[in-house]
This record gives sequence, structure tokens and C-alpha cells, in this order.
Amino acid sequence: MKTLVYGLTFHRAHNFGSVLQAYALSQFIEQIGRNNNRNIEYRIIDYFPPNQKELYDVLHKPLSFKAIVKNILSLRYLPSLKKRYKSFEDFVESFLNTTRPYNSSSEIYREPPIVNYYVCGSDQIWNVRAADFSWVYLLDFAPKDSVRISYAPSLGPKPIDWSLYDAQKYSTLISRFNNLSVREEGSVQNLISIAPNSNVDIMIDPTLLISSDEWKKIETSSGAEEKKPYLLLYCLEPTRRQLALARAIGKKLHHKVIILRYNNKNDWFNRFEKRYSAGPRDFLSYIHHASLILTTSFHGTAFSLIYNKPFYVLDSDKDLRISDLLSRCGLTDRMINSDDVDISMPDFNISRQYIEESKQLAEVYLKKALML
Repeated sequence: MKTLVYGLTFHRAHNFGSVLQAYALSQFIEQIGRNNNRNIEYRIIDYFPPNQKELYDVLHKPLSFKAIVKNILSLRYLPSLKKRYKSFEDFVESFLNTTRPYNSSSEIYREPPIVNYYVCGSDQIWNVRAADFSWVYLLDFAPKDSVRISYAPSLGPKPIDWSLYDAQKYSTLISRFNNLSVREEGSVQNLISIAPNSNVDIMIDPTLLISSDEWKKIETSSGAEEKKPYLLLYCLEPTRRQLALARAIGKKLHHKVIILRYNNKNDWFNRFEKRYSAGPRDFLSYIHHASLILTTSFHGTAFSLIYNKPFYVLDSDKDLRISDLLSRCGLTDRMINSDDVDISMPDFNISRQYIEESKQLAEVYLKKALML
């Protein structure tokens, strides 16, 4: 007999971490089922509303001066950006098992996807400040008798001023969850500030539930095809200072600097080697074959740990999610604000132990939640 589980997350966000964590959680839950003689099919509710589509369009609707400028800057890389867009869409179609599409919250409320088990997470789906936040991600459409499970959603990297949001509605929806977990301590604090009686666990990010050997099975050969050693810079919105720091480190180590995503106007002022056509599977390959990784990203940090790569995090003190993870892994020495770096291998002993113990906790948590 098959057990159907529906998941909700930012699976169509054109962000490497978003699609890869969606894949990882689906793989992990189905593997738990196999380990316990239960045929579990995990499907992701294909919720992709217009505001999220707009966020990741190659070119944006010219409704503001900022959008016009952004489009003009993007034209320089348009062929690569279109290829990148297709790579993300292909990944969703090939590697994620999704339901019928839901293009708006009204579609879900009108014809809700009905199942016994729902899993919310991971990623910042519970961050009320996110441009694509929706009450859908708190299962406001689910039947009363369904089992609601959260697996490591994040409420974002900073404390939330709940006076600006509907804290009462949020608290009510949270109270309906049968099993409640978030990704980091900061999210726990954000939750208990409006729902003080909540029993909240901390679960490791789904990407860390899969070994590097498993990730290598789906990566491309992109990184391996680079002819010279390279430093991989993965920042979501790099400042000029961070770009200057990466340039100085690359020069110091005699490595070229590769960047994978078009970031912002600062990209006009750097001479890094741009691989803007890279999709999720290429990202894995570039992580795998880098001599050193510099990042400001949570998932850039996570995949550095997974692949056991030399890495440093720039300005990690500004992101509680990253500093919390590095603290638990005994790697706070990888937090830097200067070019005082090398390519020696970090001591991953504590992080390996932490990840392995966290995977065991995740399995126990999900087995209980899914009544296995």
C-alpha cells in the first residue's frame, strides 16, 4: 500500500539552494519509507504564483525605473541567463515529483490538494518578509484532520518585528501542526515570541541529509572541465567590498575567480570569469571541483560542508543561520573579513559528527511524524 505525502517549499525558485533542498528532502523521506517497509511517494505541491514567477524571470516587467535598469544590465548576459532559466525548469521537470500546477493561492483554496500527510519545508517559506511569502506555506488550506509536519523551514536570518504582521493568524496556523521543527535557533526565537507554548525542534537543512556521493550522481562535468584551478565565489548580493576581497584572495592564491550567477550592478565592475548559464547540477560540479569556496550564502556554506571543501564565509556575523551552522560544526574559524586565507583543508571531524547525528535525529523525527 502506498503512502502519499505532499510537500510545500520554494521548489521553483531559481536559486540553487532552493531546488536542491527540495530534491534532498524528497529523496530522504522516500528512503525512510523504504528502510521501514513503507512505500512512500513524496510529491511537491506545484505552487508557483505570479509574484514568485516575476522574481525569477530573466527580464522583469518595466514597471519601475529600477526594473528598467536591471533589464538593461541583464541584456549583456541574456543568452546565458536564458540557458540558466531553462536549466532550472529542466531540473524541476526531471528530478522533482510534482502535483498538478497551482498558479495562485485562489486555485489551491478552490481545489485544495487533499492528502493525509503534509510536509512544509525547508527554505525561507515561513519568512513573512520574503517577497513570495504566502499563508499557503502554513497550510491554511489543509483539512482539519490532516497531519501537518514542518521540516526545517526558516523564518529568515533576522528577528521579526511581529507588530508589522498578522502575528495572531500566524500563531493560530502554527498551533495546528502535529510536528513542528525549524532550521535554526533564530527561527525558534521568532516562533516562540508569538507562540510561547510551541514545542519546536531544530532540524538540519535537507541538503545536508544527502551524502556527497549521492550529490555527485546528479552533477554535470562543468567544474571538471575548467582548465585552471579556480576559486568559486558564491554570493547572493555581493557588495563591492566583498568583490574586492575575492579579487584580492584570487590574486594572492594565483587562482582565477569564477562566479555562477548574475548578481547586481557591481558585476559590471569585475573581471571574474562568469558562468551565468550554470543550473543546479552545474552548481554541484563547481562546488566539487573548486580549490576554494568563498560565500555569503547559507547553501554555499552547506555544500562546502557536504563536499568537505576548503571554504570561507564572508560577513557571516550578519546571518544568524550561517553563524549558527558554523558554530554547531566547530568551524567558526571559517568566518572572515580579510584576505588572510589559505587553501588548506578545514578540520571537518566535528562537522561530520554533527551532520551524522543530525541525520539520525531527522530520521527519528520524520518516522514519528509519518507514523512509521
